[in-house]
Amino acid sequence: MKTMAGMTRFYALGRVHCASMARWILLTMVGIAAASGCGPKSETIPTGPDPLVATTPAGKVFEQLRSGLYQIEAGLESLEAAVLAAESAKPASAEAKSSVEEIRELLNTAGEALTEEAAVPAEKGGDVPTADARRAKLVNLVNDSLHDLRDARGIVDSLGDDSNPSPLEPVGEKIDAVIDDLLGSLEALGGKEETEE
Repeated sequence: MKTMAGMTRFYALGRVHCASMARWILLTMVGIAAASGCGPKSETIPTGPDPLVATTPAGKVFEQLRSGLYQIEAGLESLEAAVLAAESAKPASAEAKSSVEEIRELLNTAGEALTEEAAVPAEKGGDVPTADARRAKLVNLVNDSLHDLRDARGIVDSLGDDSNPSPLEPVGEKIDAVIDDLLGSLEALGGKEETEE
């Protein structure tokens, strides 16, 4: 009888232990299922052009405007750095001082129209002709700015030669950065740089 009682207690403890294990396994499985994506999924932020949007004519123009405006904003930041470099330049000669003034005027002209136009974001879902007209306008404005920037770079280069670098070369390097950014915006907008023949 003692043995039967001992056996009964053993099996009772075994059933309790198995029930605890079953609950633990069930909770573990629920946790794994939740972690593997049974719950609500967080939204991901797109980092590049939306291929689905760009398949329609309206979507393509929107993506061109959005990317082009982004590059123009980068160009305007670089332009601000170039203006600051020109303002802080301390040229020794009268010719260089006069050149700095010309460069500053060209840089300001290069940024005026672009700053105003870049303040208006691309509008999704607009009609294609209006959006494409704005894209073409931006291409023209960027080309106008590039013309001014290349003139400014030419002034920097004119103050130096093979043996003596231009005293305004640091300003020239800042101008180069603006030109690179705006060339990127032209590419995004589907345009090309106009060159004088």
